[in-house]
Amino acid sequence: MATTGQTDRKKGKAVKWLLTVVGVIAALGVAGAYYYHTLTPQQHFVAGNIPVVSKPTVAAVTTAATAGVTTSASLPAASKDRVFNVLLLGSDEQTTNIASRTDSIMLVHVDIDTQTYNILSIPRDTRINLPGYGETKITHASYMGGLAGGPAAAMKSTLDAVSNLTGVAINYFAETDYRGLQGMVDAVGGVEVTIPYRIALTYPWYSADKGKVFNPGTYFLNGQMATEIVHERYSLQNGDFGRQQTQEIVLKAILKKAMNPANIANLPQLIAAAHSFLINTNMSTEDMLSLAIGLKGLKAGDIHYYQLTGHSLYAMDPIVQTNLYYFVPDMQQLNTIIAQHFAN
Repeated sequence: MATTGQTDRKKGKAVKWLLTVVGVIAALGVAGAYYYHTLTPQQHFVAGNIPVVSKPTVAAVTTAATAGVTTSASLPAASKDRVFNVLLLGSDEQTTNIASRTDSIMLVHVDIDTQTYNILSIPRDTRINLPGYGETKITHASYMGGLAGGPAAAMKSTLDAVSNLTGVAINYFAETDYRGLQGMVDAVGGVEVTIPYRIALTYPWYSADKGKVFNPGTYFLNGQMATEIVHERYSLQNGDFGRQQTQEIVLKAILKKAMNPANIANLPQLIAAAHSFLINTNMSTEDMLSLAIGLKGLKAGDIHYYQLTGHSLYAMDPIVQTNLYYFVPDMQQLNTIIAQHFAN
């Protein structure tokens, strides 16, 4: 089993993948000169236009205080111009079921004026107190919310769980799944990826692909095969962490292909396909276009990643009624990260 330090480092490999999804979608709309001039982020993301979809509750602060945990839940909601928090989610949904779990959870703090993007990766196994259920995994928030009230309740449950854990308000959210990847890859005409490890498809989406092997090397993939390799985890030495690395590799390849000048002729097709990239979001087309303009000059040094430290725990889960593995975050470290890099 990986140590906490190893887990945090490996989780860091997945930090980019959901941000890249939003970046790809946003980049597709930058072609319109009209939008470029009228939807600059300096004009678009002003306090009066920035929604607040979730903020910490008093109950969460009280519960944490009772447990002897110092929280950051007293931080104010976002109110400054051009500063906001985006929650990026990756769902494990594979059917039309209304209940699914979140495989990837990332909180992004955006400051347009300083061109700063701070990203906090939250492990799916993070132990939280889910109202009505007790101490369980944060990934269960979406599932239980979906069972109780459908997709809208699933999203609200996840938003509240993250907001209560971190103590910050959330302004926007964007959720994707693996089917969105297939649409993106096909829309750009396939991608070239370099895989650094062996991938054997054990539980593929398409039965005909079972048993196919990708040895380390460079491959040109269509949407179906890209979807298959980012779904695989059981054959990888690092399991879920290896899968997250594969997701990063594929999504970076999609972004590179979409931004290639040779793909300009495909922009109408790319824009049409953008609707299939996300399962759920409160970001309007204008929001995405404005964010794309803001990302245009983004440099590697503008993005800062933060990983949680903590310890492992095996305990009875009130939802599945069996002992499960949990990641218990160091709340003092979390509060320091939030206060220094996510407070508005």
